[in-house]
Amino acid sequence: MPSREPLVCIVAGGGDVDALGPALTALDPPLSDAAVVLVRLRQPTPVSAAVVHAVVDQLRHRGCDPVVVGSSISSYDRDRGHRSVSELARQAGLGGRTPAGAAYDVVDLGADLVGAPVPGTSVLSGRLVSRCWVESPTRVVVGRAVTDLTEGYAACLRTLLGAAPEVAGADPADVGADLLTHLPPTLAVVDALAASVGPDGGRLPQPLDSRALVVATDLLAADSATAALLGLDRSAAPLFERALLAVGPPTGRTEGRLASLDGAHAAHPLARAAAGSVAAEPRLARVLSAATGGPDDAAEPGDPVLTTLRDLLTPLVVAADDPAGHLPLTAVLGAVGAARLGALGWSTTFDKDTVDRREVPLGFDPAAYPVDRYDGLPAFFAPFDALVEELPENADGMRWRLVDGATVFEVARDVRADFDQWVARVDVAAGISLMADYLGGRRVTVSSTARGGTTRTRQAERNLYLPQPNYLATWGGEPIDVCKIELVERSTDTHRLTWRTVSSPNGSADYDDGSLTFSRTPGGTRVVVRGRQLFALPDSWSGVDLASVPELRNPLLEEAYRRFFTTTFDNLEACFEGREFRIGRPPMDPAEPLLTRALDLVLGAVSDWAVDQRASASQAESAGGTRDSGTELDAHGFRHVRGPR
Repeated sequence: MPSREPLVCIVAGGGDVDALGPALTALDPPLSDAAVVLVRLRQPTPVSAAVVHAVVDQLRHRGCDPVVVGSSISSYDRDRGHRSVSELARQAGLGGRTPAGAAYDVVDLGADLVGAPVPGTSVLSGRLVSRCWVESPTRVVVGRAVTDLTEGYAACLRTLLGAAPEVAGADPADVGADLLTHLPPTLAVVDALAASVGPDGGRLPQPLDSRALVVATDLLAADSATAALLGLDRSAAPLFERALLAVGPPTGRTEGRLASLDGAHAAHPLARAAAGSVAAEPRLARVLSAATGGPDDAAEPGDPVLTTLRDLLTPLVVAADDPAGHLPLTAVLGAVGAARLGALGWSTTFDKDTVDRREVPLGFDPAAYPVDRYDGLPAFFAPFDALVEELPENADGMRWRLVDGATVFEVARDVRADFDQWVARVDVAAGISLMADYLGGRRVTVSSTARGGTTRTRQAERNLYLPQPNYLATWGGEPIDVCKIELVERSTDTHRLTWRTVSSPNGSADYDDGSLTFSRTPGGTRVVVRGRQLFALPDSWSGVDLASVPELRNPLLEEAYRRFFTTTFDNLEACFEGREFRIGRPPMDPAEPLLTRALDLVLGAVSDWAVDQRASASQAESAGGTRDSGTELDAHGFRHVRGPR
């Protein structure tokens, strides 16, 4: 029985660009007026000019006018020596006119920007995006089917990122998800005429004669079909996984053959996992990307250190698609990943000013919670209020006990500051972002009401903190990442913020509920924090049962809370006095050049591996009692045998 789901994607196999017209007729997307075609220009695997020209011809044939073709320069391009969209377009064979005679302009979508028309919940809120992309009635994305060492594969979602400048401190997956949610394309096309496969097909081209074209009105359907053609799980790509959470799965059907292409292969999963661990640090991600393959045609000369690293790393990546060949790359990247975690553990514990701050979307829809859920927060927390009020204080003035495995607590400080002046300078609504170890987040107002001398403001917030306690970072502990609904109550003598966790995007918290209260006192202001917290331990601590050793757990817990809230209260006083108090540093600017320190870290790991290979070879020869003077081991670990003269 035929499916009643609407047709959203067609995989046309065994042909060429002539398949585009019939696919558009079957899909019938709304194509009209001005059109922008956002294309993959990334070297060394840009989209085929034939596919782009076919798209332009079809748009013109269906009434779109004018049609522009564009992209933007990203850190990927700059790191590989490219500075100009027009030059990248020229290299890709896009000269401004199709073989059929249709004219189009090539534009830099990053040259003319406008404020992103997105809600405050978006990571793009307050940011700039391409004016051309925003204002064009018809938007088309043309990607290419390629495998990717760190992302599994790339297709249209990766290309869609060209509609906005990179956001410092934000995960590209969040940016891609928000672009797809708020500024989606009308049409998505994937050039799979010559899919590039292998351990990193995007940077080390291995084209197949695949002769397939993916055409869709749903971008996720297009990328899902591309992953199938490449023989990969569609959620192997972090971009797809995040977008799937944001907008949900495609709601229509796909027609065409979705079997893996003959000859499709990718990096071994262990190598990909090791690369993903390295790429979690943006600076290292850029180094790994720039040092794989190349140098690209027409690229500017690269950094000498990068050139050396490329010569060492690329052969390891080339071999990383089989059960044995991936081991050297996996070992090297594993060493870099371990060094990254070690450096992160040190900075988290001892040098917090070197930790990057973060930019994130809200992560949930605050409108999904009715007003009474916000207004009911004080009643929700009232049992915990009553519990802590009956508890004795410890030596540091903290009251606490465990309830269902969570720590229910109260800490307080009296501040010699006039209450009215205090609340004028220290906004209780922003209280969570003023606490210790805050990395970043997002807060949006939902609604406000006033009654009987008390104003109520309902708000939603997402917060990221350093792992708690900080030393867990050394053991792989994740940052605390929690989404909350909140109620702010302000009256003459009391300002109070109450919150409840609704989700934890990275699973770092089961509970992080609480309240922050400022109260007028004869001596000034009393600040009270109450909470219920239960944070996840890192996997490496999975066998540790601290609850069974209270003589160890209790001092550790009390010391962690003492440190955190002593700093929190100090932060609040610094805010009142106008002093700087936030930890961390601004995140890396995507436009800044590659850091030599990051290059050296990866180069050092590769060089150490090569030295180990030489030592192993030397020991093997010694054990055999002979040394073959006609052989030698190069810097890549490969043995060369001299032939007869």
